[in-house]
Amino acid sequence: METNAAMENTPIPTMTLPEVEDLVHEMYKPNPPQTISRIQEILQTLQKSPAGWQLADGLLSRPDDNIKFFGALTFTVKLNTESLSDEDALSVLHKLVSFLITSLRDGTAAFVVKKICSTLVTYFVHYSHTWSRCIRHLSYSLDKCASLPIDDISETAPFEDVVQSLDVENFYALTWFAQFLANEIEKIDTKSTKYIPLHQRLTNNASDVVVFLAHGIKPISDQNTRPRESIACLHAWLQYGYRIQNQTLAQQLRTLVHPVINCLPNDELYDVAVEALTFILEDWRPFLLKDHIESLYSVFESQWGQDKYRLLLQGEDVDDEEVQFGLLMLAFAGFQKIELMDESNMRAQQLLTSLVGLLGANGYPGVDNKIFVPTLEFMGSFVEDLLDTLHEADSTDNVRWDKPPVWQIMQAVSHSSRKIQYPSITIYNSWDSTEKVAFGDARKDVADFMQSVYMLVGEKLVSVFASKLLEALPLSAWAELEAAAFCLGALADCVSDTTSCDDVLTKVFGSPLFDLLRQGQSVVPVRARQTCLSLIERYSEYFGNHPEFLPPALNLLFSAVGDRHLAMPSSKSIYTLCSSCRSLLTPELDAFLEQYAALRNSELDPLAEERVVGAIASIIQAISDDSLKLNAFRRLLAMVVVDADISLQLSSYPEGSLLPPENPSILRAYDLTQRPVAEVPASEVSLQLAIRALRCLISIAKGLQAPTESVDLDAGYDSPQIPIDTNLNQIHIDIMNLLVRLKDTFSSNIEVVDVICGILRAGFSETEPGPFVFPPQMVTEFMTSRWHGRVATVVNTASVFVTSLNSGSQKKYLGEVLGQLLPWVFGLLNQLSEPEQDPELAQYGLEFTQRIMARRPEMLMSQPPHMLEFLFMFALKLLNGNEPLPKAAAADFWTTFISIQTDDQNTQAIVSNAMSYLGPKLSESLIQNIGGKAARSELDKLSEPLKKLVVQHVNARQWLQAALQDPTFPSNKVSPEDKELFLKKVIM
Repeated sequence: METNAAMENTPIPTMTLPEVEDLVHEMYKPNPPQTISRIQEILQTLQKSPAGWQLADGLLSRPDDNIKFFGALTFTVKLNTESLSDEDALSVLHKLVSFLITSLRDGTAAFVVKKICSTLVTYFVHYSHTWSRCIRHLSYSLDKCASLPIDDISETAPFEDVVQSLDVENFYALTWFAQFLANEIEKIDTKSTKYIPLHQRLTNNASDVVVFLAHGIKPISDQNTRPRESIACLHAWLQYGYRIQNQTLAQQLRTLVHPVINCLPNDELYDVAVEALTFILEDWRPFLLKDHIESLYSVFESQWGQDKYRLLLQGEDVDDEEVQFGLLMLAFAGFQKIELMDESNMRAQQLLTSLVGLLGANGYPGVDNKIFVPTLEFMGSFVEDLLDTLHEADSTDNVRWDKPPVWQIMQAVSHSSRKIQYPSITIYNSWDSTEKVAFGDARKDVADFMQSVYMLVGEKLVSVFASKLLEALPLSAWAELEAAAFCLGALADCVSDTTSCDDVLTKVFGSPLFDLLRQGQSVVPVRARQTCLSLIERYSEYFGNHPEFLPPALNLLFSAVGDRHLAMPSSKSIYTLCSSCRSLLTPELDAFLEQYAALRNSELDPLAEERVVGAIASIIQAISDDSLKLNAFRRLLAMVVVDADISLQLSSYPEGSLLPPENPSILRAYDLTQRPVAEVPASEVSLQLAIRALRCLISIAKGLQAPTESVDLDAGYDSPQIPIDTNLNQIHIDIMNLLVRLKDTFSSNIEVVDVICGILRAGFSETEPGPFVFPPQMVTEFMTSRWHGRVATVVNTASVFVTSLNSGSQKKYLGEVLGQLLPWVFGLLNQLSEPEQDPELAQYGLEFTQRIMARRPEMLMSQPPHMLEFLFMFALKLLNGNEPLPKAAAADFWTTFISIQTDDQNTQAIVSNAMSYLGPKLSESLIQNIGGKAARSELDKLSEPLKKLVVQHVNARQWLQAALQDPTFPSNKVSPEDKELFLKKVIM
């Protein structure tokens, strides 16, 4: 409490040293945050005051370590914030060196000694010209236990003798200082002329640093050296040397590489030595010389290196040290990549073989094996570099599997495919989520690696995994089979454009594999079944070329889709296979519809059902006979509509009605994992059923889309229209009636509105009549009817609709459609009290008008004057607003409006008249935004209408000048001269 009173009542400049000590002590206590903040504020004020030097001096003289630390910190603050004469600076230097020497002798804690060393580094940064040989001066001073005069160091004993005579505490301090020195000055710009002398003075100290580090870096520490700290210091200087790329410095530091290599077998020095060498190998490769490479090869080939390698491969609990050794090998291999490609270099080939062996190390990748992924990344990079080399030499056709380095690459293929085998379910379930993800990522990395290797060895790689799969099949070696199927699937994209692998694939798909997979989980584990089912989807092109395998493949997939563990891969494969082979499957359509009817009676996953109905719809699309096509569609639609009808029935139940969990509607409404165990409101079940029905409808609509559509951009008003079949017309009416009922009941739900709009969009891109290609008037009336929510999505859909009409064969309907849509959109925007009330609606509404203006300006400009006036004012409000997306839409709107050029004289006259009124207002808005109201990220978009304004309108300069001179200009930091300069640059 006394301290708090002192804090509040004592004038800061008059605080005594004991009071300051009390504050420092309080700062390290568990005080409330506001108390700590106030203490820090007071102490910082004291540090920066004129009395700060005396305060620092006094605090460093106290016995308490925390107080000393704060004293050193205060010296740092003063050095960073005040300028001293050279004489005063040297006085501070001698004090700091003296404090360092005293601290090394009186048992001061290491963290304080380090802080004093750090403060000396700060001194060098600002006053290096007064302490140019800082390493030598500090060494002599430490040896003599006194801060020597700067000029006296040249007359003392040889530097090597001084270094060898330093005791361990002094050596520690010198090492820390040199390390901090390199670390800190590395951060300072090497290109700035201001700091060139600083960097030069530091490099002039390098010869002294090398002398004491050569003394310190020894495999076995003596009583006066600390090799661990010395290597860490060298690492800092290596990083600095890499940064400044000074040849003299590099030559000096190179002499220390061999001593570091010699320290590798020492357990206490191993980690710092590995870290320093790995940095050189990865980041500063030109630094190493040939004899360094020879030494590293010798390390890897030594008994110690072989023991480390063996432990990394075979150890049960491999620690970070062993992993570091593997990473050192990989870094060295990266340095030797060219040599590794030379089959005649036996030493390099042995290294490559050892690297490949790392892929077989014990443990599961990403879980308890930390070397697999880095090794695989190296091998992938090596394969790509080898490919580039072979392409340059035009030797890709001469690749030999049994010759290095391809032989080792194929060994890597073998090792990596084995390592991604899934463990037993017990082991897998013992992993946490992070480990499971890491293992999955490692499998993806292997897939990428296989694709790279395929580019090198070609189709033979497909044979490798086909053989592995077929070998595992009779042995019921499911883990091996799954891994082989996974790798085979990874190669699907590589062979999708060729049939040269079909014979190999026929052996796989013509084997007993499908029969075994149909026997269920009791025979084949789920994981293997999932991967094999995905394999069918990956090779859908093969099944298109070999229709004899389609029936067994699809029978297998349909038998699996009802299994919740297999629903996703099997339904995805069904969709892909049916979509790509639709024309081949039309004779089997009845069987597909029967399969779907049977699946609906089971607990079919909702997403799986969407894929199945989409698959069936794609087959229906391929039927050439329109009557048969519509009949098949009606059968499919009738099954989907059941859910919609039930949802509408449930929606009419009295409010508060509940359904028991065993109700059949609940089984359809919820996925198995989300199924409720208690009574559920009928309204909620109703909504879920409606969403399920709608999602099936959109999947059907997408499935019915032609595989390739080309919009006839030249189609005119008089393009011949294909007559609409009366049956098709009735289907349109039935579907639209259903959508209207679902909209009227559920459109307060975001997902319902999104899916309904998606159903409409599916027909916009089609050029041929179809169940979801509704007549334009029907679409227009539907969109302009009442919605309970999310109307912005409907407006956005209307934009797409208008664009499709303008680009297709139904242009003649555009005028009639816009006659209804434009007033509807204006009405929606007019209902907004402010544009920010519904930013999404504001954005989409303006984008709608902008699209019309860009394509058919005469239609927009023919609207009543009051509607146009509202639109222009609304667009200005958005441009002046704070919402980024509506602001961007407004910028596009004005860019388009300013650029309107049309042959219609009436339209052009309206635009010109409007610009005479809007030009000053638009100029003011743009200048306000560019002058400071807009975010920096918005300026590019806002510059577009400004550019158009300057180019298109002669009055632009006058308007912009007035806006710049307006008193409401958002910044008072822009001078009139700057504004005039800006205007000149814009008008140029």
